Amino acid sequence: MAESEVTPPEDDSAATEHDVDSSALEAAVDQAVEADQGVGGAKEGGDDCPECKTGSPPWMATFADMATLLMAFFVLILSFSDTEVPRFEYINGSIQFAFGVKKLVPKIEIPKARSVITETFTPNEAAPTVLDDPRQRELDRDAENLVRRTKSEPERFVEELEKTKIALSDQISSGLVTVTTDGSQIVVKVNNAEAAGAEFGSGDSSEGTASQMLVETAAIVAEVQATTTREIGIYLSDVDGPEEVENSEELIFAAQLNEERLNNRFENIKADLNSEINNGLLEVEREGDEVVIRIASQGSFNSGSAVVAQSFTSTLDRVGETIGQESGDVRIEGHTDNIPVAFSDTFNSNWDLSAARAASVAAYLTNSSEIIEERIEVLGFADTLPLASNDSADGRSRNRRIEIRIAN
Repeated sequence: MAESEVTPPEDDSAATEHDVDSSALEAAVDQAVEADQGVGGAKEGGDDCPECKTGSPPWMATFADMATLLMAFFVLILSFSDTEVPRFEYINGSIQFAFGVKKLVPKIEIPKARSVITETFTPNEAAPTVLDDPRQRELDRDAENLVRRTKSEPERFVEELEKTKIALSDQISSGLVTVTTDGSQIVVKVNNAEAAGAEFGSGDSSEGTASQMLVETAAIVAEVQATTTREIGIYLSDVDGPEEVENSEELIFAAQLNEERLNNRFENIKADLNSEINNGLLEVEREGDEVVIRIASQGSFNSGSAVVAQSFTSTLDRVGETIGQESGDVRIEGHTDNIPVAFSDTFNSNWDLSAARAASVAAYLTNSSEIIEERIEVLGFADTLPLASNDSADGRSRNRRIEIRIAN
């Protein structure tokens, strides 16, 4: 019994070492647990680091949408635009000139036009068809019934003769001209100079009046000759064979020179008054041998007044300068609408108003330009020669005008 209760000293030392190791392990575990709890508490109780949200901020998405919409908007504008190449070249040249580039004259390319004739040409009138084909059907020359599409020589000759008579109808009805035929030639025979002068009311100047009548007749014949294939000869009734042909050629040449001179004068007047025409202040037209400068009354006269407005004097100065460079008589005509003159102590009717306005323009031109009074004739027509219907305001506005006619 005594031997079993006694513990050997070696066993006591082993147990002591085992207890020390267990205590150290438990202490290390407790420290680790406390450290974990301390870190978790610090995370839960700290306010310095807020929770981060996922995704982009709202302001960034809004601005991104706006940028996308603006880009799409400008792309649409660019797709709808139509660049005019001549205008772009002109602006480009102006910019280069402004910044000192040596290129002084802007290069403008002339647009090329399309020709409908070359695209859909057919030599003869095509038969109606529902097909979208501009080509005509080939004629069947072996058909039983052929349609003649060209006129015979006699028919064409008669047609050209009638055309000449229609063009000279006024001279024929007055007995000044006779249109006949001589074989295959159309003959225009002019009466003697004395008859021509008497018809045109000549006195001492019958020779000059007859020459003018011959020139006018030759001008009409030249226009008809341009549209006919037959030769048209002009003859004087008191002149014989060979001299007739020579006079005919001289008259046609004189008529061509006269027509060229009239065209040159018309173009010169238009060029001088180009600025006023573009601004809508006046119109320039040619009527026969006369050049007509048409001035609207709006802006030139006050309503119911015949005094030239001060704002319109610069335009009249330009007109007077242009007319002073040309020769020929000047006829100034006044025109009104059909609205009667009311509440006026100066004018009793549109006749008085139209004549007074024409006289005011004539007086201003003679005082401010080189036009002499002997060249000027003043007329008032009231509402007897309207250009448009007086039923509308636009028509009445167009009828109220001053016309300056420059004779040949």
